Amino acid sequence: MLCSLPLQVLSGERMCPYSCRCEGKIVHCESAGFQDIPENISVGCQGLSLRYNDLHTMLPYQFAHLNQLLWLYLDHNQIMFVDSRAFQGVRRLKELILSSNRISQLHNVTFHGVPNLRSLDLSYNMLQELQPGQFFGLRKLQNLHLRSNGLTTIPVRAFLECRSLEFLDLGYNRLRVLTRTAFLGLSRLMELHLEHNQFSRINFFLFPRLANLRALYLQWNRIRAVNQGLPWSWYTLQKLDISGNEIQVLDPVVFQCLPNLQVLNLESNKLANMSQEVVAAWISLTTISLAGNMWDCGPGICPLVVWLKNFRGTKDTSIICSSPKHLQGEKVMEASKTYIDCDDYEITAQSPLYLRANPDPRDAHQWTPSSSDSLLVTPAPEQDNVSFHKVVMGGVALFLSVSLVLSVIYVSWKRYPGATRLLQQSTVGRKRRKKSQEPEQNLSSQLQEYYMSYNPAATPEALEVLGNGTGTCTCTISSSRECEV
Repeated sequence: MLCSLPLQVLSGERMCPYSCRCEGKIVHCESAGFQDIPENISVGCQGLSLRYNDLHTMLPYQFAHLNQLLWLYLDHNQIMFVDSRAFQGVRRLKELILSSNRISQLHNVTFHGVPNLRSLDLSYNMLQELQPGQFFGLRKLQNLHLRSNGLTTIPVRAFLECRSLEFLDLGYNRLRVLTRTAFLGLSRLMELHLEHNQFSRINFFLFPRLANLRALYLQWNRIRAVNQGLPWSWYTLQKLDISGNEIQVLDPVVFQCLPNLQVLNLESNKLANMSQEVVAAWISLTTISLAGNMWDCGPGICPLVVWLKNFRGTKDTSIICSSPKHLQGEKVMEASKTYIDCDDYEITAQSPLYLRANPDPRDAHQWTPSSSDSLLVTPAPEQDNVSFHKVVMGGVALFLSVSLVLSVIYVSWKRYPGATRLLQQSTVGRKRRKKSQEPEQNLSSQLQEYYMSYNPAATPEALEVLGNGTGTCTCTISSSRECEV
């Protein structure tokens, strides 16, 4: 055994650290009270777990000797400071977990040395802000967790380099507003978490760049209104959670622009009723949650009641009336049978307001048939396919073209008045010459109608007769009249 120790040192191998568990190239050092990185870790280590220890600082090049690392777990420690060069030398690293620590700030080049990262977890820390260029170069990153920090803003183009990102969690922060460029570059993002922040208004105008998003979580904010903004259809969105907010009225345009929405959670808001336009826009829902609202069981509840009766998907039928007073505590569906007359009420489902001329074929296979197909669907007219802003742009372009032509004519007339007069004179001259040529052509045509036909005999006697003027000659006029000469 003593002889084998030099061989291990010469071959570059190291023994398994004390209080750790080694499985091939994987080293587990959880809950061992480490205050620093163990030294005797094999240089061929591909996975290292240091969870639940007492680490406080990440020093420069701390893992450089472990250049074969593929994943590194540092969560549930006491890390407060991370040097900007802490992860230099581990370019092969694909997964890095730093969650549940006390990190309050990160240098913007901290992750530049790990361009092959697929997953980065910074959740449950004390980050107040993200630095510009914080995620620069992470073009292979697929999952980014920033949940439960103290973030108040998102820098402009913060995720521009994260072109492969599919999952982004910004929940449980202090975000109040989002800029138009906050999600620039996230064309592959499929799931976005913004729950438990401090938003008071959400405008879907912020999300057109998220062309592949499937699920959006906005629950438990302070949202009072959800707007659409510019006309566009969000064909990929299938799940929307806006529960736990302060919404009183829903804008039908929002749902008319979500033609493939399947799961909708509206629980715990302040909704009293639902307009016909809103429920008619729910053409593809398979699951809906409506409990915990302030439903007014008057005639205004009829559109929702009729829609729920025809809806065959997953629904909560135990929604309760909040008013009028004599119906408080009654189930909405039961009250509609006894106290509300909604039998003659009909709903016509609507097509999306804004349709693309050529929808992306990739979205076709992801559409799920509506569970409320029993509703009559009235297709929108073809004129709706043309967006209003396109019509305006076409009119402006036509106006500018006409203005340009008129401007060129006006400038030419002002700058070259002599040329204009010459052009007019030449035009008049051509007209005069044309008129003078017409009588000449008529006269020549008339003269051509008269011709002489002379047929004397081919003998000397005939010549003599002609010379004395006693021979016979025939004159033909216009090939129709003859006379003797």
